[in-house]
Amino acid sequence: SGSSGSPATSGGNSASGTGLPSNGDDVGMAGTTDGKGYWTVDSAGDVQAFGDAVMYGPSSTLSLAKPIVGMASTPDGLGYWLVASDGGIFAFGDARFYGSTGSIGLAKPIVGMAATRSGGGYWLVASDGGIFAFGDARFYGSTGAIAIAKPVVGMAPSSTGAGYWMVASDGGIFAFGDATFYGSTGAQAIPAPVTSLAATGDGAGYWMVGSDGSIYNFGDAYASGSASGHIAYGSSAVDVVATIPDVTGGSAQAQQAVKYALGQLGVPYLYGGTGQGGFDCSGLVMESYLSAGVSLPRGAQDQYNATIPVPPSVPLEPGDVLFFGTSFSAVTHDGIYVGNGEMVDAPHTGAFVRIESYQWDDYLGATRPAP
Repeated sequence: SGSSGSPATSGGNSASGTGLPSNGDDVGMAGTTDGKGYWTVDSAGDVQAFGDAVMYGPSSTLSLAKPIVGMASTPDGLGYWLVASDGGIFAFGDARFYGSTGSIGLAKPIVGMAATRSGGGYWLVASDGGIFAFGDARFYGSTGAIAIAKPVVGMAPSSTGAGYWMVASDGGIFAFGDATFYGSTGAQAIPAPVTSLAATGDGAGYWMVGSDGSIYNFGDAYASGSASGHIAYGSSAVDVVATIPDVTGGSAQAQQAVKYALGQLGVPYLYGGTGQGGFDCSGLVMESYLSAGVSLPRGAQDQYNATIPVPPSVPLEPGDVLFFGTSFSAVTHDGIYVGNGEMVDAPHTGAFVRIESYQWDDYLGATRPAP
């Protein structure tokens, strides 16, 4: 491979019955449009839905000649495609079948796919970096003529859809079309092979994930944590998707505070910091609300004392300030609620401003600085 493929009818757009046995190991995932859910798929084609992701099929394993190796969701999140290693395509929900490599003699197996921004097409990528374009997907280049040191394991489209990146198992990045190169792990020794790639929403950065759960970020992709050290023996991380938190709700000032705080993702924690070189927890809260015209005191305890408590029976809204400690008179930490059970905060020395669950053992309650 190494060139754009012609649409083929083999590969199918639906299937049923029993097939390859599931080994319980996921081989791909795709996120919903609001960032509040995702799907995973294993090599037998068994799809699982989490959060607000809806199952569109199959609910049982497919009849497959070759294993499933990846998936992609439609832009509206109302469907998805599965791709097998022979390039067979299976479409569910509002995903449409635009072609496959089922009748093409592949030099190397397909390892992944990506959908166009319109959802009217998709690319398939082979382990030698060959690209096959279907529907409204356009061919912008491949590594077919390049001697690559390690196999390609995934791809991601640029924000315009007029280009794409490929990633190799050593973290080498290949950029085509209007995709910009922001860096790679090619020159560093990584503890485990890279398995996947995801681009930021604005296309100005990307993440890679290693099979040990390590996350590598480049460009404007922020580092908010990884699963490194938490992957069970015998298992591996295989995919990464880019999501954004749900920030609907709250007053206009609360929305602005959330927007400011999310704009600081990846900024290092700095004790006493209010933006010059980093933030601590209350510094981030103070500056976020200052950007919305709301003046708050400097420390977490003082911020709790100066704001209006949210009764436990009232649902949280984005912009609510969440407090932690041993009691309401001994507050030690705070963060800003962003929705979906998560907050943005500056957690501790050595960490970065990040999004994480607020459901800690020492969670006390919330206040609403800008009702």
